[in-house]
Amino acid sequence: MSIRGRKAHMEEAKPLGKITAILADLGLEVTYAYDDLVFVQHSAFLLRFAHDPAEVDLFCHADCNELEADMAVEEIVRSGRAEGFVIRPRGTYTLSQHGDQAIRLEFAHA
Repeated sequence: MSIRGRKAHMEEAKPLGKITAILADLGLEVTYAYDDLVFVQHSAFLLRFAHDPAEVDLFCHADCNELEADMAVEEIVRSGRAEGFVIRPRGTYTLSQHGDQAIRLEFAHA
């Protein structure tokens, strides 16, 4: 990997670290991250990085308690904004097993 490639890779990794820190300050845990997806609190929430790494879409699992989810979303959005992120609540999502190793994500935009 070239120096330029390493630098770009390091810059891409920074938002995950910052998002993890924001969530940890709120008492929330990143339980799994893959590519542009970040699963939070054992899949209660899902963050999806946009093309601009400072922009993040936020989805709540369809089974989450609506009142608790709304309160958490407000805190996540507010804390993210304070750190320079634009975190946009986008609706709900479901997660299901598809075959032996594949998972299926379905999004319901608000």
